[in-house]
Amino acid sequence: MKEMVSAIGKVHRAEATIEISKGLPITYNHIELTAKMLPTLQRIAGSENVVKISAITGAEDFSFYQKKIPGMYFFLGGKSLDVKTEDASGHHTPDFVIDESGFVLGVKSMTALTLDYLND
Repeated sequence: MKEMVSAIGKVHRAEATIEISKGLPITYNHIELTAKMLPTLQRIAGSENVVKISAITGAEDFSFYQKKIPGMYFFLGGKSLDVKTEDASGHHTPDFVIDESGFVLGVKSMTALTLDYLND
């Protein structure tokens, strides 16, 4: 890999290097913060739409923030409502389509989480 990066740099009359770090800290939801903020998400999205999921093993650089301060990570749905969950293409696939109308819920959620956190 290092040789390839160096060669690509030379082709473009530049120097290029790469450093690959293996492993990321785990991303986890801070228990107390999550308990404090869960009612906000339930109020904004509707309790029936807030679902606790089992831990997953995907890597996420958000964990570096969480090494410094408590954090909470949540997923925001983005498939069209007329598409069944099992028929929706996964993220990072060529067929992935996002319904941007879900962004409104994302902005409302982040705004409410921020205000509720600061007003506590």
